Amino acid sequence: MKHLSILTLTMIALSSFLTTTVQADSPHFVRGPTPEFDTSTGDYCVSFKEVGLGNSPITYTLTVGVEQFTFQCFTRHGNTPQGDPNGQSFSDQSVSTTITPHNGSIRGSLCLQPMQGDADCQGHGLVLKLIAAAYSAGQFCDATNNICVDVPAVSGQIVPPIPFP
Repeated sequence: MKHLSILTLTMIALSSFLTTTVQADSPHFVRGPTPEFDTSTGDYCVSFKEVGLGNSPITYTLTVGVEQFTFQCFTRHGNTPQGDPNGQSFSDQSVSTTITPHNGSIRGSLCLQPMQGDADCQGHGLVLKLIAAAYSAGQFCDATNNICVDVPAVSGQIVPPIPFP
């Protein structure tokens, strides 16, 4: 009877080990990737939770085909002078990060942020502010495990417009 108990415990321990190994070899998203446009900053962020990763660092990328930003010049008192807004476009933009899993999972977010390009204000005392942003459809990827998910295009007005350096 004592041999049966030791054998049973050994089998349970072995099956637990195999279950853990299988989970670590099957990375998948359990939450998201969920895209969001931040109307206070113009950022395009994707939040996610991925499990089944083991303990090796994972590289994530967020890529869009085109980013478009609209800037407007304002006086120091917030008035809009004569003139058209400055539009800036950037192609094939991406951002990446590498994160080490904790207990085989990663929860995080990755953001593309507005860029100024060559937008500026002509005239003394004017302040350049971001008033709108648009991002074309793209992909969010676990580049380490080659798992990619399409993310939609997003756009919106920045409320209130934010000063840009």
